[in-house]
Formats: sequence, structure tokens, C-alpha cells
Amino acid sequence: MRKVGVVPTSREVSSSPQRWGVFPAHDISFTQFLTSQYRTAAEHLGFSASDVETLITELSVALRPWGDHPIGPCPKVPSFVSADGFPAEMSLSWRERRPELRVLFESLGDEPTPAGCQRAGRSLTERLAERPGVDLHRYHLVEDLFVSEDPRLNRPTIWHSLAWRPGESTRYKTYFNPQAGSTDPADVLDRTTEAMGRLGLASSWSSVRMWMPEMMDRGNEIEFAALDLADSPNARVKVYFRINARSLEDLDAVASLASGHDSERAARVWRSLYHGQDKAEGEEPMVCLAFREGSAQPDEANLYLRLPGNAESDEDAAARTADLMRTEGLDPASYLDMIEALAPRPPSAMTGLQDLLAYRTKAPDRPADIGVYLRFSVYDQPVEP
Repeated sequence: MRKVGVVPTSREVSSSPQRWGVFPAHDISFTQFLTSQYRTAAEHLGFSASDVETLITELSVALRPWGDHPIGPCPKVPSFVSADGFPAEMSLSWRERRPELRVLFESLGDEPTPAGCQRAGRSLTERLAERPGVDLHRYHLVEDLFVSEDPRLNRPTIWHSLAWRPGESTRYKTYFNPQAGSTDPADVLDRTTEAMGRLGLASSWSSVRMWMPEMMDRGNEIEFAALDLADSPNARVKVYFRINARSLEDLDAVASLASGHDSERAARVWRSLYHGQDKAEGEEPMVCLAFREGSAQPDEANLYLRLPGNAESDEDAAARTADLMRTEGLDPASYLDMIEALAPRPPSAMTGLQDLLAYRTKAPDRPADIGVYLRFSVYDQPVEP
């Protein structure tokens, strides 16, 4: 999830010590490319052959009809999902030491405009109602708050993700843009507050809302909102904050609003990644607060820490991630093999495949959830602001 204003120019990228690893995918379709990457990752994570084929089919259906189009040499509608405008990313996480594989994407419309993408995203949401376990009741309560008659270029429209791990059904999530109608921080806060009220989360949101003036004064902003498309007591509503000051203090202040956040453990991870400094380099880190019905405050805080600009290469990023996995009792061997298999060139000679390291604590005596977000650069240069 990029921020256009801080994406480096093509000159800066070209002169950096490590070049983006670019995938030669212009002549194949979005679906061919994404399902190939998904298959590679799933096989390295040890998913069964039958599960992999089922998941490939689900992903292919979700990407229709635009997924059948060739990727091409440049994006027709640059997506906010990735720095180069590619409309999808893949991520993997380990919750309770069990692997989960996810794909997030922005649907492309027949009309190559943000409005066309918004229509395609809304249409997919309705089609997902046919999937087992999907419930759109909460989505319909708030959709009108996050769509626009004239959505802006280089901002999110309606995004989706699908996630799967062994022994569970595929889960779907929708992402919204709280800045859809206005970028004014007060308007964004009002829109988010209205949505949380409609979703029955006014009380738990108030524990965050009371701190928002101070948070906004420090430059932190609400970036995304998302909800699980499920009718379940465990279904989440998530609010994402961009930490524009890039400081550990600001990140921890937001994350500490969640009951499960462990500041001490999070600080160790931060300082390990950011070379002992309390200030991050490169693009801003983010925090996601997860809300559930019946809780007095957010249950969880997921930290998203940037790897490019802080790790020397994708090889270095993988090594840092592997060290963290070992600390949490995970064997990183399959992850390291997966990065080697996915990378379009030797990981020691590139950067950008591993974009975000995610870290979430739940209780002192439980392992943290760890995640890595993967970007597939196919267009060779970032989208200009």
C-alpha cells in the first residue's frame, strides 16, 4: 500500500544501490502471472496439491473478467496497491505458527478510469455473496460512505483480498478509502466515525476517537478501512493509520490503543529492523487496529514496517525476517526457499520483492503473528505523483 507522495522517482530508483527486481510479465495475463506466483508460494508453504488447485480456481474466478487481459508495458489505470501501479500484492503470515497465504487486489474496470475500477470492485463484492461463508450485511451498511461519483486517480477504490490456510475456508475482505469524498482530516475522521457507528462499534471506536486530535496534530492519518465479509463474532473491522513522522514513539502510541499490543516486544522488532534507531527511513510505517463486537477497545494492533530502504537487499530482508521467525519459534527454511523461487533475479542483487514486515502481539505468553507483504514489480518504474 503505497503513498504516492513519497515514492522515489525513476532516477532515484535507478541510482539506488539495489535495483527493483522486475518481472518479465508484459505479454501474459494478470491471472496467469498471479496464479503462477500463488502456486509457487503455496507449494513452498507445504499446501497440498488438491488445495493449491482449489485455491488457484478461486483466485481466477475472483479476478474475472479483467484478469484475462494482458498485463502490458504500463498500467492503464495506475493502482495505489503498488509503487509501479500493478493492481495486486501477495502476503503470507504465520498465526499461532500456522501459515496463511493471501492476495490483495484492485479490480480493473472495462473503462480505464478510477470510476471504472470502483464499479468493478462493487460488482465483485456482490458476486462474492455466492461464496460459502461470505456475508455482505455489514458491507451494505457502509458502502455509500466510501464510494465517490468522481474517484481520484492514485487513490484506492474498492479493493478485495482472499486468504486461506490449511483446514479453513477461504476468507474474503473488502478495503475502503476513507478519503473518498474529501482528504480533509476532519472529514476523514467524521466518515470513519459514522461507519463505526453503523457497524455497532461506536463504543470501542470512541477509545480511539478521543485521541485522534492529538494523533492528527502529530501528522498521523487514517489511510484505509477494511472489514471481513463474514457473519461471525470474530469478524473484524480494521482501520489503518499511516505514521508520517516515521517514529517508534508515534507508532507505539497508536498501537498501544489495542489491548493486545506489547510495546516492549514491538520496540525490539523495530530497533532490529531500523538499525537501533527510533526513526525509520523510506516510506512511512503503518499501524492497523482491529475492532470486534463486544470489545471496549481494539483487540489487536498490526505493525507494518518497511523493508526497502532499511534492508540492503531482498536477501538481507529475508535474513532479517528469518531471524524474527526463529525468535517466535518458527522454522524459516520454507520461507527462505520461497523467496529464492519467487525472485526474478538473485535476491542479493535486488530489492522491492519484500515490501512490508508485519508484526502483531496478542498476549505475553503467546507467539506473535508475523507477516511479509510481497510486491511484484512488472512496470520497471514507479508511478509519478
